[in-house]
Amino acid sequence: MTNQAESNLLHIPEAARQLAVSVRTIHTLIASGDLPVVRLGRAVRIRRSALQFLIEAHETRSKPGRKSATGKTALNS
Repeated sequence: MTNQAESNLLHIPEAARQLAVSVRTIHTLIASGDLPVVRLGRAVRIRRSALQFLIEAHETRSKPGRKSATGKTALNS
């Protein structure tokens, strides 16, 4: 495997650290189908792009008129 391919594939604990969640949460996301994996024999790897997609899919926006952490409303930020 090339160095670039290796850097694009993460072990489960590495993915958990990237998302600041537990390894168990990563296993749950995999089992539910929310986080796709690459299986190489018995080894399970997660693409960095799959983590990014997961983050974007779960991203939320504040509701109009509600104040954000900066104190600005969603309408005038």
